[in-house]
Amino acid sequence: MCAATVEHNGITHPLGDEWIMEYAAGTLSEGEAVLVASHLSYRPDAARSMEAAEAIGGSLLDGEAGAAMAPDALAAVLSRIDEPVSGERPAKTAPSAAPDATDSVLPAPLREWLGVNDLEDLNWSFMGPGMKKVMLWRGPGDQRVWMLRARPGTNIPVHGHRGTELTLVLKGAFRDPHGRFARGDIEEKNEADMHGLTIEDGEECVCLALTEGPIRLKSLAARLIQPFIGL
Repeated sequence: MCAATVEHNGITHPLGDEWIMEYAAGTLSEGEAVLVASHLSYRPDAARSMEAAEAIGGSLLDGEAGAAMAPDALAAVLSRIDEPVSGERPAKTAPSAAPDATDSVLPAPLREWLGVNDLEDLNWSFMGPGMKKVMLWRGPGDQRVWMLRARPGTNIPVHGHRGTELTLVLKGAFRDPHGRFARGDIEEKNEADMHGLTIEDGEECVCLALTEGPIRLKSLAARLIQPFIGL
C-alpha cells in the first residue's frame, strides 16, 4: 500500500485509499487503526470516504459474491471512494474530531486511545540530539507505535526499516528526499527505502509513527546508541 502525493482537502500527502478500505473493513491492527483514524481526522472528506468504502464493500459482498473479479475491478472500486454517497445514513466508523477545549496537538482519535489530552502527559525519553520519543504500543509482527518530538533544525540520521513505516505529522514539518510533510500529511516507506529527515525551522515537529521491528540506522554512531533508545 502506498500514499499518493497529491493535494487532497489541504493534505499534500494523503494515505492511500487501500488503507481506508481496510480500516472500514476492520482488518487493520490496533496500531494501524489508530494511526489511520488520526490521519483521517485531519481530512474534511473522511466521513464521506468512510461511508463510500463501507457501501462499496457491502455491495461487493452482497451482489458479487462468488463472481470472478475483473482485472480492473479493484481500481474501479477505489476510484469511487470520493464519489458523493446517496442517503442519510451516517458513517459509523469514520473518525471525527471532537470539540477540543484544550487546543491539543494530539488529534481526537489519538487522545481517546491514549486517555491523555496533552503532549506533556506522556513519558518522553531521550532519542538523540534534539529529539525525544515515547513508545505507545507493540503488536503483531513486532509493530510499534511511537511518537517523536524534534527541535527545529534537527537532522534525523539516515535510516531504513524492516517493513512498513507510516509517519503522520501532528505539528510542524519535516523534509526528506521525497518532499515536505506538514500537519496531517503522512509518509509511507518500506524496507527498500532509506532516508534522512530535516526538521523545518520555526517550531518543533511532532510525529506519530508506526514501524515494524527495529529501524536500520546507517551510521555506526547511531547504531551504537540504538539499544538505549528502544527503536
